Amino acid sequence: MFLLNHENKSLDKDERFYQKKENWVIWIGILVIACAISLPFIILYKLGWNITYDQFDDLGVVGDFFGGTTVGLFTLASIIFVIAAIVMQKKELELQRKELTETREEFKTGNATAKVQQIDNAFFNMLSLHHQIVNNIIIKYSKDTYSGRQAILELKDIYEDKLGYKQFLTENPEKGFRDWYQNHRTKQEYSNKIFNYFDTIDQGILDVVYKDIHEEYGNSIGHYMRNNYRIVKFIVNNVVENVKEQQKVKEETGREPIIGDRRYYFGMLRAQWSNAEFELILINSLYSENYKFKNLILRYDVLDILDTKGTQDELLDCFKLKYSMTRLKPYRKLIEIIKI
Repeated sequence: MFLLNHENKSLDKDERFYQKKENWVIWIGILVIACAISLPFIILYKLGWNITYDQFDDLGVVGDFFGGTTVGLFTLASIIFVIAAIVMQKKELELQRKELTETREEFKTGNATAKVQQIDNAFFNMLSLHHQIVNNIIIKYSKDTYSGRQAILELKDIYEDKLGYKQFLTENPEKGFRDWYQNHRTKQEYSNKIFNYFDTIDQGILDVVYKDIHEEYGNSIGHYMRNNYRIVKFIVNNVVENVKEQQKVKEETGREPIIGDRRYYFGMLRAQWSNAEFELILINSLYSENYKFKNLILRYDVLDILDTKGTQDELLDCFKLKYSMTRLKPYRKLIEIIKI
């Protein structure tokens, strides 16, 4: 407040100074004009006004006398008024520059605020669409029909069941689906064998099982996965951490992203997911054909599953799964890969 008052006082002082200067110059010009008009009469008065009719022959000399005593002063007065005009114009130009600068700053601030609001509106509209898609998901399994998040949970169970069956056939090639389907204890045994240990799922098995899931339920769940990918892509292309990254994204995409907290938007997105959704989205990204989604998830840690401890060079070399992410431990070797 003190600085603001001090600045205002300084501006008022400068303004009064210029105003004084302008008044001085104008009054000096008026004084010179008054001197120019009165000087010839003062001289005549001192001479006693002794001009007769016979002296009209000498009026040419009188004209030269008036011209000589006034023209120079009038010229000086004109110059003084020009100087006064220049001083006033200088002050007006300075005020215009100041107003233009303030207007530009206000425009930049307003434009930045409008851009943030635009991004936020688009983002939350995408989240609203996400919920509509979830509510409209319907899948049929066996004789039952599931919808909404219950359908996603059932789909995750179907995926895990297929993984167990794949492992069962690998270890027991002489047996078939009937042996698997009728023995609940066997199913639970192979499920525990896969999901209670690290690195039990390799890329080949995941690709085979997920492809089977995609072919059977792609029409029901495919648009849901693509929508999540587009939301993540939207955040990456529209929210950056610094000016350097902003310029890079602008050159690559033609967009002008805002500078903000990208983690906030990823956090809001994760908050919309159930546990089953979270795992299915990760599995979807680990499928070989969805490598673009996987790269985004790992590069920006969209799922918040990566251990960020260590030096920057170590973080650039590889991805480390958080120790707390025990439910994802079967996929550890698919996540902790060396960057190429």
